[in-house]
Amino acid sequence: MEKKKNRTMLMFGAVGLLLVLVIHLTHRNLLLNWSVNDFTSYAPYLYTYLIIPFALYGMTCFVYLKKQDHVAIPWLMSLLFTFISIGMIANGEGMVVYHFSIFLVVALIAFYDRTEIIALMTLLFALFHIITMFWGMDFFYGTENYSWFMFSLHAIYLILTSAGTSYQILQKNAHVRELTEHSQNKQAETEQLLHQLQSVGNALKSTTHVINHTSHQSSKSFTEMEELIYKRGQNAEEQVEQAENHALNLSDIQAALEQISKSIEVVSAQAKYTSAATQDGKASLTEISSHLHSTDTSFTETSENIQSLQTYSDHISQLTKEIASMTEHTKLLALNASIEAARAGEHGKGFSVVAQEVQKLAEQSGHATERIFSIVDAIGEHVTQAGIHAGEGKRKMETSLDHVTHLEGNFRRILEQSEEVERQTGEITASSQQLLATVDLFSHSFESLLKFTKEGKGQNQSILHFSKQQLEHVKKVTEEAQRMTKMVQDVQRITENMSGKQGEGKPNLRVVS
Repeated sequence: MEKKKNRTMLMFGAVGLLLVLVIHLTHRNLLLNWSVNDFTSYAPYLYTYLIIPFALYGMTCFVYLKKQDHVAIPWLMSLLFTFISIGMIANGEGMVVYHFSIFLVVALIAFYDRTEIIALMTLLFALFHIITMFWGMDFFYGTENYSWFMFSLHAIYLILTSAGTSYQILQKNAHVRELTEHSQNKQAETEQLLHQLQSVGNALKSTTHVINHTSHQSSKSFTEMEELIYKRGQNAEEQVEQAENHALNLSDIQAALEQISKSIEVVSAQAKYTSAATQDGKASLTEISSHLHSTDTSFTETSENIQSLQTYSDHISQLTKEIASMTEHTKLLALNASIEAARAGEHGKGFSVVAQEVQKLAEQSGHATERIFSIVDAIGEHVTQAGIHAGEGKRKMETSLDHVTHLEGNFRRILEQSEEVERQTGEITASSQQLLATVDLFSHSFESLLKFTKEGKGQNQSILHFSKQQLEHVKKVTEEAQRMTKMVQDVQRITENMSGKQGEGKPNLRVVS
């Protein structure tokens, strides 16, 4: 800025020198106020005041070429314009009109906005005017009768002009100082704002980086979760299929138990029939002698009944084995159900309890089955013994009526065994009913498990659907994060450009006094 001022003032100085030269040549040829003798006598002074501005201009140009913003240049320019004005007055034959050039000098010197330079120029003019009032009045004022009143007016105008210009400079400097402080404050605020914007940009950049990383991780997690849910759905379908198969097996077990119950009822009826027949046989012992053939027939029927009883006993044994197999299968199902309930976590606690109860009932059924085995074995043994005794009684009956008494004892034992069979058959019936009730309970529990498994399958589909929706939201968040990242990059680029421009475009305000 100072360099530009100095260059401009050198241009005005060149114009001023040209004006001095023109004024000198004009008044030398025209002689508007002096005579030829006056001009001849004043010629040395005229050339002196003509050379001094050119010398000062040459000195100023030399300093300017050495350093364009040298501190001495404004002072040299003040001397230059002061002597240009004095040169105009002197070479203009002291005419009053050239005295007004002092105001042009004040206006030009004010370009530097420095009151000390104006004070120097004013002091030089005042000193020169005072000196010429005593020595060289005709030379400087163009007349020998220049009054002190006119001098005072010139001095007052000069002082007022210099004082007014200086006051304007001081006011301007104060205003510039305020503007500089305000600009510095605004610059500090701007720098702080830029710093905050950069901090916010960095924070947003970090946030968007975290969002992008989190979104990618979430997308990856949702993809893995989707695969897990898909596999879980397949497992649920397999569980539903297995549960349906188990339900069919339970239906078969329930049907078999119902068949066992019916068979036990048949055995019970047969036991009652055997007991009644034994009682009839006992009552007929008194008529054995007269009804030997009838007794032989009764022994034959009894033998056939014993064989039938043996057959039913075999059937019961077979059915009991099937019950034992079903009991073991039930235990396995209960164990599998406990394992699946453990896999199900919190949702499988209730079913785990049901599976444990089913396992306990299966164990009780196993114990009952063992008892049935023992009873059936006992029945088989008794039936075998009854057959042996009946054969022996028949042979003894055919050989001798003396064995009738022994036969009566055998019938009595048969009756007792038949009653025992009837009693044990009742116990088997009760156990069978209990086992049937247990199977019914297990069947209901398994139906609940099947329903729960189907609901879990539907929930898996819902979770898969919601996870896909969530994945779409995550993708949208990722897109927004990418867009935010681009915006943050734009903001950072703008703040960096603003920081660079601010460093280049700071206001070059300078306060001078």
